[in-house]
Amino acid sequence: MATNVCKLSKFSLESCLFTSPLGLINVSACSQGLHSMGLEEDLTDANFSPKEITDVQVLGKKSQDLSEIMETCHEWLQHYFTDLKNLSRVPSPDICAFKQKELAFRVKVWKTLKETVHPGEVITYGDLAKRLNNPGAVRAVGSAMRNNPTGIIVPCHRVVRANDMGLYSGGTRQSVKVWLLRHEGIDKYTMPEP
Repeated sequence: MATNVCKLSKFSLESCLFTSPLGLINVSACSQGLHSMGLEEDLTDANFSPKEITDVQVLGKKSQDLSEIMETCHEWLQHYFTDLKNLSRVPSPDICAFKQKELAFRVKVWKTLKETVHPGEVITYGDLAKRLNNPGAVRAVGSAMRNNPTGIIVPCHRVVRANDMGLYSGGTRQSVKVWLLRHEGIDKYTMPEP
């Protein structure tokens, strides 16, 4: 267990490392929900090499030692990568930031995206801004996507530009975005020319 404490709930933070077809996924959570979920920091388009694994595993811990939120996250990731068609039957891990009384704009963007754009669907930055009743906030929506701390669960890879795929991780992980979209059955996007 990490010594960090959640600023919102004052609960201790726990970190876990999960294997996945994309590489290692680092997850941080308190008892109220996820704080972060991200791929290895050194992952780029140049070194991205998806793995054909069939099982998402937690590294360094036994499944029975996982907290409830980490177990929910583990089960959700397992279904996302191996049984996407039944993902809606699996509970999604709570996200700590969504439990605040007053949601900041970015948190509203992430919550709206998570709740309304499902696997196999994409939405433009502009259409997501409209769902927030703020059609002029296209750039702010883009900023929220760039700063999304819980990627995959809050599916920023499903947010695209009106005329192309748009960026992922500031443009350094375009191949990951293509992989995630194809995994979800969206084949119309390809890696942009260098």
